[in-house]
Amino acid sequence: MSTIDLIDAAELSEHGSIDNEQDQFVDHYERDLSMDHTEKEEAQHEQYQFDVIVIGSGPGGGAIRCAQLGKSVAIVERDLLGGHAVNWGCIPLNAMIASARIIRSIHESVRYGIDISSHRIDFLRIARHRDEAVKKSRSQIKSFLEKYHIQVYTGVANIIDKNHIRIKPIQKYTYANVYNADGGNPYETDDYVPIRTDVEISGKNIIIASGVEYELPNFVEAYDIKTVDPTRLLWHKNIPDSLIIVGGGVLGCEFASLYRHLRSNIVLIEKNSRLLKFMDEQVSFAVETRLKDIGVDIILNAHVERVSKGEVIVQLQQTNTKRTVFGSLVVICTGRKPTFNYENLQNLGIAIDQERSTIIIDENTCQTSIPTIYACGGVVSSCWSWIPCAIHQGHLAANAISEKILNEYKDNNKSHIPINLVTPFVVNVIPAVASAGEVPKLTDDVLIYTFKFQSNRRAIIDDQTWGFIKMWTTREEPKKFLAVQLVHEAAAEIIEYYSMIISLSKQLSKSNKNSSLLFFIVKSIFSLHSDIPLREVCRLPFAHPTYTESVKEACEYVLDQSMSYEGTYLN
Repeated sequence: MSTIDLIDAAELSEHGSIDNEQDQFVDHYERDLSMDHTEKEEAQHEQYQFDVIVIGSGPGGGAIRCAQLGKSVAIVERDLLGGHAVNWGCIPLNAMIASARIIRSIHESVRYGIDISSHRIDFLRIARHRDEAVKKSRSQIKSFLEKYHIQVYTGVANIIDKNHIRIKPIQKYTYANVYNADGGNPYETDDYVPIRTDVEISGKNIIIASGVEYELPNFVEAYDIKTVDPTRLLWHKNIPDSLIIVGGGVLGCEFASLYRHLRSNIVLIEKNSRLLKFMDEQVSFAVETRLKDIGVDIILNAHVERVSKGEVIVQLQQTNTKRTVFGSLVVICTGRKPTFNYENLQNLGIAIDQERSTIIIDENTCQTSIPTIYACGGVVSSCWSWIPCAIHQGHLAANAISEKILNEYKDNNKSHIPINLVTPFVVNVIPAVASAGEVPKLTDDVLIYTFKFQSNRRAIIDDQTWGFIKMWTTREEPKKFLAVQLVHEAAAEIIEYYSMIISLSKQLSKSNKNSSLLFFIVKSIFSLHSDIPLREVCRLPFAHPTYTESVKEACEYVLDQSMSYEGTYLN
């Protein structure tokens, strides 16, 4: 059952193309001015229980930000506080990956003069570490909600109209038959108190941040004891002896890396010719090579015909032959879908991208085609890096509702940057993969460079020189970054610097000296009058020896100022 079970408009009384998306929106101010005078008066006189109602308690809702800006806020959540990311996805997964990294370090310890001749993997303790990370994260969220007096309703949200929501009692757990490390029910916690009868609440604004759910592909009839979704794999009671992973995207690669380090025999099946097809080909090949090095069996160009009781039948496209793979467990990592009924959203008048089955929003405010309803995170088409994007969009929506950025927004003439161009994205394989910026088409105006970590002093000290940074820059002087992708143990930390540089460069290129406070802040840091060229990054001091120093070292290499490395120029 979807997180949002929208009531059909008929009970109470497709948008066709992304190319027409701009037709679905007019400027916030034009929209406000065009409101019928009677409608404005009614909006001013109607009394609402809350300023903002947020559907979903995950990172993308912006509930706490709204409260910090002085708004009264209610959250409607059908699952545990924190939503999918905290309870069933990002947090438990990365807690287990942390254990896998320790295992990898133990295997490599002899290189550092420490001989650990034997060690034992205690999965019960790994699972307890996972549970504790989830518990602490949820506790922090609960503390903030209490601090800002945010009302939480545990139930299923039904949007009635632009200002009203009916909350229905929960009929069953989102994840039934899932148990924590010590056999307890994760839902047996004092912050999970479902409502018993229908409740109707009203708000001046609504934020849809209900997230995504795993999609069951047509080659799987149903999940069973041997065929599971990613959440049930994470909360499985033991480490499977053999694991078949269907899907070579982010989750598929992360699971392959994690469970291989936990000593499972892994078969990774991908329908495309390479893993992580949305990444640069060189980066994808590096991930494939690393997974093969640790013993992962990778099957590419494979069309899955059927999955049943631990058996996977695939059609190999290159040889036009069939192969049957057996495993003690099969996990389906082929995709996710937004948790809403988009047909009913359309009946309410909300514009929908029918090709992607997502909500269309104004990227500057996260406002839908209904002025009082906003949407953030996995339910919108402009969010593909999930958590970082969702958090940012939640703040955009909160700021727009609170009218903190509207004057700046108007003065800048919609100069905000599309979020996907600058949001850092990380794939937590071991070592990690990260990206920032949109890889441009290769033209005479674009240059490509690669910088290897073999000359970074921190990498030499830690004996972690495997990996590289791939950079797309402008040919025109002064050179500026367009996109960056890298593979390295410290990729998740390093990418933040590149994301900031690319983001601010794009922002400044669309602004003038009087456009916003942001310009003056950045100008004071970088002493610039337009973009942030690489030469300015080279002037910044970095701590030594650190992995983040590689940002400066890579810039120096591109500008032919490197004192320690000869990289690769690909054009």
